[in-house]
This record gives sequence, structure tokens and C-alpha cells, in this order.
Amino acid sequence: MEDFDVFTDEINYTKPLYMNILNKFVKDIPSTPNGANYHSARKLQAEECLAAGNQLECAFNLSESVSASLRTMAVYREEQLKANENKLYKITSFIKPVKDLIEANPISEEQEKLFDFLSDSTEEVTKMLKSHTIDEDVPLFRKYLRFSSENNSDNFLRILKELPKEWTIVQLTAPYNPNENIKPLSEYRTEINSIYLSVFTNDYLDKTGLGPININVPANVTKEGEKPLFTELYSLLDDNYKTIDNAQLLNNKRLVQNYWNRREDVDLRMKSVLNVMDKEWLGGWGSLLTGKLEDSSWRDKVIKLVDSTISDWGFIKMTPKQKVLLYNLIETCPVLNSNQIKSCIRKILTEEGNIADLRTLIDKTCPTCKGEFEFPNELCLKCLSKCFEGLHNFKLVDGIKAFSQAAKIVREEDGWSGLKKAKRHPVVLIVDEMLDTFPWETLPILNHHPVSRIENIHFLYYLYKMHESRVVDGYFNAKADVGRYVINPEKNLDRMEKRMSSFVEYWCGSWSGHIGEPPPPADFINYLTQADIFLYCGHGDGCRFANGGGAGAGVEGAAGTRAVTILSGCGSVRLVQPAPRAAPNAAHHHLHIAGCPMVVGMLWEVTDLEVDKVVSTLVSLYVPSTAVTAWPAVGKAKWSQGVLETNVEQKSEFTPEPNLLKAISRARGSTGYVMIASSVVARGLPVRIAQ
Repeated sequence: MEDFDVFTDEINYTKPLYMNILNKFVKDIPSTPNGANYHSARKLQAEECLAAGNQLECAFNLSESVSASLRTMAVYREEQLKANENKLYKITSFIKPVKDLIEANPISEEQEKLFDFLSDSTEEVTKMLKSHTIDEDVPLFRKYLRFSSENNSDNFLRILKELPKEWTIVQLTAPYNPNENIKPLSEYRTEINSIYLSVFTNDYLDKTGLGPININVPANVTKEGEKPLFTELYSLLDDNYKTIDNAQLLNNKRLVQNYWNRREDVDLRMKSVLNVMDKEWLGGWGSLLTGKLEDSSWRDKVIKLVDSTISDWGFIKMTPKQKVLLYNLIETCPVLNSNQIKSCIRKILTEEGNIADLRTLIDKTCPTCKGEFEFPNELCLKCLSKCFEGLHNFKLVDGIKAFSQAAKIVREEDGWSGLKKAKRHPVVLIVDEMLDTFPWETLPILNHHPVSRIENIHFLYYLYKMHESRVVDGYFNAKADVGRYVINPEKNLDRMEKRMSSFVEYWCGSWSGHIGEPPPPADFINYLTQADIFLYCGHGDGCRFANGGGAGAGVEGAAGTRAVTILSGCGSVRLVQPAPRAAPNAAHHHLHIAGCPMVVGMLWEVTDLEVDKVVSTLVSLYVPSTAVTAWPAVGKAKWSQGVLETNVEQKSEFTPEPNLLKAISRARGSTGYVMIASSVVARGLPVRIAQ
């Protein structure tokens, strides 16, 4: 089917015609579709599935709607590598469809005679074709990257079951917006009024066998006089960039003081963004982002408490989805305030039930709702309350009170006091490209959890299967024996060079690399393939230094990359979208295509001293060392001159952290700036050093 631009609001389709077109688009897609159009069509399809109450198909379509262009890049690289290894690969790949067509439509005796007449060497041609048959034994993790019939809800479920049971996998998706077709990115990126929060795997989903669930969460909610959340975020990031970029022009005390005032202002604004995300945006739905508890007895206690509340109060028509949502909310209530809890309970009880039941009970005379709705959150509170009362035979306020009491037990009783600090398994966030700029990991509900991001379920499965033999208990079992680095390759960050080179020399004495000079492309590639840990300290992501290596493929030419890669430059893992409908691009995309299990980097512009604090703390926590004095105790008064004071008293015990994601969480505390701490994100598989 021809790849056409998705529908706008200007055309009024009838419902059956609309669904026929939509189904045809997502099922008869070209082998390499336009990524933006593919995203839009899948999001539209997901909304239809959600309105019909089909949670699985909705989750599947949303999983297909993110980072489609990255899948195309990966498939293209695979094809190029095959062609590089086998010069006849392209020819045989063109022959294959013809052979399939012939085999599917056997020729008649008359046609066979005609072929014999036209060619004297039919047997020879047939023999030659057979010798160039393409091996079709392609594993599912490679097939699923492509756009084919393999991408379906059955395989989606199969993949979720194959992935480590320790992972909680959650996707955050921006809804379909027709303005993406007609407006510049700078305008339509602020027009998001809700997000889809899809839980693919979760402790309570696994326990109940329910399968993926989806929640539509209002976004960009603002109070009078406040900027919308998206507008404020992009505005403060722009101010942050200008402040840092102009720092080199400061030449007197007044300008320097103004610089620090602006830095503090930007920092306060980021704190405000995080506060609005937590309190007024996600609220109680943040409970769905948390990881599975390592001690499963806590989970069983939560289920028992919620189930007893349901039976004691006589909730007649509580759906399995509502139960799972309540389990998650009650489990995380020690870190939520009472308003977040009560508001979320109300929404669970009224908006997340059976849509068919609501449609039979809705008051069609209501002047506000008029009895027509696609999603329950379109209805007024009065109608929702009446529907609840009709289902359960008691008032909504009593239902909220019932679960508020359960939450109070968990928050206040001694028997539950250990839940707040209970250890958790990793969280893997799949974040839509339109939402990727937000610092999800530093939300209060997540900032002490092991959290990693990944582009989509396809790449999570791809990286997992590539490294499956080294994944134990949900973590990539890494080593820290071989370390490589590139520090200040452009020779214009002198103080950073002195700080980081002195740190590496002290803490990681066996490492080797390049300092104050650009590495040859071959060296850069070798660092990624041969090292256990690769550290880059310089401007940006540094991957430009790999151009010319790996048969001209840059870092994608690094076959079998195993290095945990730390990129400390400004915006080193930021998505860059060059045009409104062009695919976003980032260093970690290319590194993941090459098989890199983990990339740690920065979401936006940062300053070198604060980043050096965070990165050195991270490496010191994560990498074992024979250094006599722990890094936090080392005197750093002259660190910017490359001088460390190691002959000091160690006042507190130093506890290493072999879990990279937890080490990142701890390292964020080494800077006093929220802008720096919240910039650091991990992308890839959860990693820890094998004990």
C-alpha cells in the first residue's frame, strides 16, 4: 500500500469507513514506512481500541507508535552488513520474492513448454537460483524490528513473557495530534493535553494474569497565571542554554553575579516543573511507575488488604483492571500525599471500570454530558457518581472513604513501616519521543529506584536477546576489568581535563585512552568493542570521532559492542529532531543499534564542574578500585588544577554500588543543582557488576 499522509480534521469520515482506512494503513504498511505517519496511525488505532475496552490491542498499538524510524535504521544497518559480507546478497534478496511468487502459483504444462522454448538452460538457471537461497531462519527479535505480520499482539505478549520477570516495563506515550502535519515542531510539541500510561509488565499484572493496561492521564494542567508545563520546560531549557553559552563572555564581577543568579533561577524553575509533574500531573498515577518489590511478601499483604476492603464494603462490579490499579496505589501510598491518593481512588472507581456498564447507566438527559462519550473521563462528576452508585449500591464518597482507610493503614501502622524503604527491581521506561525531554527519573516517587529508559519494546527485546547469556536476575552482568576513556579531545576544556584525568589516574589506574587529543576512529571503535566501561568527557556525545571507522558506519560499525558507555557532554543523549516530521536522532540510537547494552548521558546543556562531580562520583561508586582513600573523602580544594589530597582521614564508611542504576541515583546527590542532577539518564538494559 502506498505510504500516505495521515488524516486531518478537515475530512469527516463515517465511522466504518474511518476504521477500514485505519485498519488498512496499519496492516498493509510498506516495509519501511514513514516513521511519523506510522506513529500517527498506530496512535489513532490505539485510541479506538481503548474506547472499545480492548486493553491488549491498545497497548500493542501504542508499543508500535514510538521510535519507528530507529527500527528502520537498525534494519538498514543489518541489510548493509549482510551486503558487505556477501556481494550477492542484494541480488538474492530481489530474487526471493520472485521465487515465492512462482512457488505459490505453479505454471501449467503449456507455460513450461514455453519456458523450455525461450531458454535452453532452464535447469542451469534453476540450479543457480537454488545456490543463492537466503537463509530464512531469522530469530523473532530481529523479525520484530521490521514492519511485517510478525508485529502483532500475540507476539507482543510472547515477548513480554520472555523478558526478565524482574522488570517493570511502562510506556509513556503522547496522543495523536493532527497539527504535527502542518505546524513546526516548536509549536505542536507544547500542544499535548494528555499522555497514555501503559503498564506492560508489573508485579500485580503478573500475579493476576491480566495483561497490559492503559491509563489516559491529563497533562499540561495549569493554574491561573501559570505557564503550561510543556511551554515552561522548553522555555527554561532555552534559558539554561543561553546562560551557559554566554558564560564565556563574562569579564567582570557584576556579570558573573548575574550569571549565578540566572543559574539559580533556572534551577528553581526546574524544581517547580518536577513539583507540577508529581503533584498536579501524574498524582496517584505515579504509583504505576514503581518497580516490583524484591520481597514478594509485601505484594501479598497489599493484595490481601485491598481484597478484604472490596469484600467488606461490597464492591459488586469491581473489574480486574480496577483491582490492579488499587493494588499499585495502596502499595505506594507511603510516598504520596492524601490528595493524590483520594483523587486517584475516585478516578479508579469511576473512570476505569467497564465502559459497557457506564453506557447502560449514563443519564442521557444530563445537559453537560448528553449521554454520549468515547472515554469515561469525558463525563461530568455527577454522572460518574450516579453510575458508580448504580453499580455498587452505595455512594461514591463511601467508596473513596473505604480505600482511603486502607491507605491510612499502610501509611501509619507499624506493621507497614518497612514498605517505604523496601528494595525494588528495575523499572524500564519506554518514553515517547515527544515526552523524552522530561526528567522522569527524578520524580519523588522514582528518584531512589533503579530506572532505565529504552526507545521501544522492540529495542528492549533486541538488546536483551543479544546479551541474554549475560542477563541474570534482570540485570546485564557487566565487568569492570577493562576501562577506556577519551578526555577533552578538542583541547578547550582545560580545567575539566585536569579534574577528570587526575580522577581516572587515581581511581582507575589501569585504564587507558586519549587525553587532550582526538582519538583515531579505529581507536574509538575499539574502545566500544573491547572495553567493559568507556568514559567520554568532552563536548557533546563524542561519537563524531568514530566517523571513518567500521567501514564508514561510525559507531554502528562497532560490531558486538559490550561497553557500558558514559557520555558526559552537553545533551549527549538528547533527542535532536531536525525538522517537524523528520525522525529524532541521538548518539544512543546508534550505540544501541551496534548492541551497546547501556548508555549514560545528559538530556541538556550542563556545566563541566558539576558534571565532573556527578560522573566521578558515579564511576567511583560503580567501579571497584584499589585506591587507598575513598573518593568522597579525597580533598578536592585544588582539583581543578589536577591536584588531589589523598592523605586525609576517612570520616564515614564508603559503600560501593555495583548496580549502575542505583549508583546513578546516588551520584545525582553529589551536585547541588537540580538542573545537573535531573539531566543524567540511563538508556538501555539494567546493568550491575557481577559479584
